[in-house]
Amino acid sequence: MKQITDLNHIEARTFFLKEESYFNFDLPKYFVFQNLLEEVEKKIIKGKQLSDFYNSSSSGNQKAIYPFNCEDVNYTLLNNKDGKFAWRPLQLIHPAIYISLVHRITEKNNWTLIVDKFKEFQTNSKIKCHSIPLQSDGKQSDKATTVSNWWQLIEQQSIKLSLNFDYVLYTDITDCYGSIYTHSIPWALHTKPTAKDKKNDKSLIGNIIDIHLQDMSYGQTNGIPQGSVLMDFIAEMVLGYADLEL
Repeated sequence: MKQITDLNHIEARTFFLKEESYFNFDLPKYFVFQNLLEEVEKKIIKGKQLSDFYNSSSSGNQKAIYPFNCEDVNYTLLNNKDGKFAWRPLQLIHPAIYISLVHRITEKNNWTLIVDKFKEFQTNSKIKCHSIPLQSDGKQSDKATTVSNWWQLIEQQSIKLSLNFDYVLYTDITDCYGSIYTHSIPWALHTKPTAKDKKNDKSLIGNIIDIHLQDMSYGQTNGIPQGSVLMDFIAEMVLGYADLEL
């Protein structure tokens, strides 16, 4: 198995464009998205920017409609995780926006910057991050590999440490994905001063990610979608930045 930060930009793009990465929650088997992703990439996005399509209309006179001007761009499903009152919103991201974001993140220079930033996040030897998405190198699915890795590195390691320690403290972030401030992504990737100084620079990958997330969320800057490996990876950018600050 490999962490996705060990992949090159071409391998990373292929990884994110798999159906298993597009959504990582359980749906009936008759929901198949791979063909859709391939067709959208081939006919719409490849070689172009998503913004190239904003002005397209049958008459040619229609005012451009931007994704962030529209509600419900993504499709939301509510999932109950404990049979009680804990409802979790999971989202199927609009495929055109998803593929556009994947392509921008996995451009060679952008991917190199992101991978180097994750190396910086992990410079503190006292903080171990075992939640970066994994690519399976065997017959197991990526999801099964991730669960197995978590069991070995977290659950089993906790048992080992219990020989030397009497207590373990578990903490969690309430509504983690729903509370992520999208502007903190440029802060994480470029430092807060640089991100604030260049907040209108659309060539910065942090700003590109921020814009795509707002396109999915009616222009809002609070919260990111949950339910895809890509969003897990983006959340790790913010959490890695938090580790660094701590």
